[in-house]
Amino acid sequence: LPRYGIKVGLTNYAAAYCTGLLVARRLLQRLGLDSLYAGATEVTGDEFNVEPVDNGPGAFRCYLDVGLARTT
Repeated sequence: LPRYGIKVGLTNYAAAYCTGLLVARRLLQRLGLDSLYAGATEVTGDEFNVEPVDNGPGAFRCYLDVGLARTT
């Protein structure tokens, strides 16, 4: 995150959320799905849900298995 201008608060929930967003955008770019699933184009504070695309690939879904490790 320091490469993207965030230099403080790197060990909290917000930092983990930002990292997840960056990883998701990079994955969508790599798979060529970034143009189909553009995300929110302007910040309004409203809830944003992605609509399914007809005759196209579905949204990417990832499940994280941390095993027996505590996450908090």
